Amino acid sequence: MVDHVLTNARVHAPEVGSGPGPTAVAIRRDRIVAVGSDDDIRGLARPGTRVEDLRGATVIPGLIDAHNHLLATGQVLGQVSLYGCRDIAAILARVAEAVGRAAPGEWVLGRGWDESLLADGRHPTRHDLDRVAPDHPVVLHRVWNKLVANSAALRLAGITAATPDPPRDVPYAGWMERDAAGEPTGLFHDRAKAMVTGAIPAATTAEMVAAIGRACRAYHAVGLTTVVDPGLTPDEVRAYDRAARESTLTIRADLLLAAWGFVPAEDEAGLRDRIGAVGFGTGFGDARLRLGGAKLMPDGGIGDRTAKLHPDEHYRDEPDNHGTWVIPPETIPEIVRWLHDHDLAIDSHTCGGLTQETIVRAYAAVMRDAPKPHLRHRVHHAYFPTLDTLGLMAEHGIAALVSAPFIRNLGESFVASLGEDRAGAVMPARAYLDAGITLAGTSDSPVDDFNPFVGCQALTTRQTITGRQFDPGQALTTAEALDAYTTGAARAIGREDDLGRIAPDYLADLVVLKPGSLDREPDELGSIAPLATMVGGEWVFDRR
Repeated sequence: MVDHVLTNARVHAPEVGSGPGPTAVAIRRDRIVAVGSDDDIRGLARPGTRVEDLRGATVIPGLIDAHNHLLATGQVLGQVSLYGCRDIAAILARVAEAVGRAAPGEWVLGRGWDESLLADGRHPTRHDLDRVAPDHPVVLHRVWNKLVANSAALRLAGITAATPDPPRDVPYAGWMERDAAGEPTGLFHDRAKAMVTGAIPAATTAEMVAAIGRACRAYHAVGLTTVVDPGLTPDEVRAYDRAARESTLTIRADLLLAAWGFVPAEDEAGLRDRIGAVGFGTGFGDARLRLGGAKLMPDGGIGDRTAKLHPDEHYRDEPDNHGTWVIPPETIPEIVRWLHDHDLAIDSHTCGGLTQETIVRAYAAVMRDAPKPHLRHRVHHAYFPTLDTLGLMAEHGIAALVSAPFIRNLGESFVASLGEDRAGAVMPARAYLDAGITLAGTSDSPVDDFNPFVGCQALTTRQTITGRQFDPGQALTTAEALDAYTTGAARAIGREDDLGRIAPDYLADLVVLKPGSLDREPDELGSIAPLATMVGGEWVFDRR
């Protein structure tokens, strides 16, 4: 019995082999049952089968983002977007517009500014924000790991010149920037951001569910059908559960629990009890909502000069700055062992080369001692692997999750921090593939653009938003870039048996594109706009 037949298409199924490619797909319930020619697949139709002529469209597997903060992105989609701002005046204009819509005293939140792209050559300050928001509290997150707050927000947070920074003996403590008179400028780094964010009213479960729905709609419009949402708190996991029960969650979601590196060390004592009390491991759930494992946050980022570099490396013009550990490195092997023993796959944020090496060695040790092939431990960002790191990743099946849009949208901040030559080597996708390492494309949204076609463009061109060329020898073909968001991503998260391909017995997650979309030049891939997206045999987005 076949419920749905799609015909007259160019079906992307490279595993079929040589000869004319398939043109039709048959679906029963939420699974693909056959792929082949129009005549063969039409022959499976019965009375009541829905038959659709796709008029020569290209059909690709549903796209997978293996590291994407969907819930947070849904919240940001309801806030002030600053990603396109190229000067402080543009930031202020968007804040002023939001203030004009806000109720008296309502918090105005936003994200997306990057000082390396601002013509002013500096960060925005509270004094800038006060000009357009004297009475509304405003907090604007940078693309990553800094925020700026206005004077009203500082008053509500109880912050004055006398307020001390977080204790320096806390890893990744961060600080509040001050002017020459000792007054706060409104800029906060690292964990010091919590000095301000702690005053913002917490989102309710209903608000989080609404944010999940908002993100799902936006994601389907760009072809996403599966995401892995990393670093979630128990309240956020409960919101996902409610969104699934209420059918607000229309995308497939693997959830990663927030583990070490998300809270100060003195607050981590309860992590083992909290995570251990979950009682089940990776894979628990169903095809729509699963426990994917846990996330570690061992270091910072390149753009803000906190990723942990090797001792013989340093940040540009800062010979004593080698980056910052968020998790003490001597504790990492035992933490990895504990999570592995509790049957949790681990996704570790690794921006610095020393961090990636340290994490990969810890993974390799536990996989040698206690093999669990179903646990797909992986590293995210994976900027600067050494040859030894590449060898261990290949030997032990450790996937590289590269945040591809960062090359385009954050690449100039990498140049500012490391210099052009070193920055140009970031995320060596070709080296990973040549070493036989599973490669998955990701966005880390809301840090960067969740559109996977923007990620494909970055992987194939390796150009920053200014046109600066990073190492072209690490560029991928269009087919390889698409694999990173389909088969590669499915392998990386341990779902290669039912996601990432258009083949019998696979889940019917498909994306319909205009004819010839995949034949575009690499620098045009980011403009691909899906015509329709299907999850489990149901159209969840359709603009045909």
